[in-house]
Amino acid sequence: MRKELELYEIILLLDPNLIDNEVNNKIEFYQEFLMGKGSKVMVQNQGRKGLSYAIKKFEAANFIQIVFLGNGKLINLLNSTIRRDERVLRHIVTKLNKTF
Repeated sequence: MRKELELYEIILLLDPNLIDNEVNNKIEFYQEFLMGKGSKVMVQNQGRKGLSYAIKKFEAANFIQIVFLGNGKLINLLNSTIRRDERVLRHIVTKLNKTF
């Protein structure tokens, strides 16, 4: 029995010291990572915003929103990849209600 794909959203908070080209490279990396695993991806760069409280001594971060199709196995791979990325200050993955 094949596991159904579900709709997920991830918010990445990236180091505010990254220049636009580096932010675009990070977006492209995660987009290609997900697409390489067979997912459909939509990315929105929310830009640099101030934080309510400091994270790793930063008062601002680059916010990236990614909506994609996946399953638990893909989420585990994505989380382990993000944890190794020093430029990601924080991330959160949420499952949205649609099932495909």
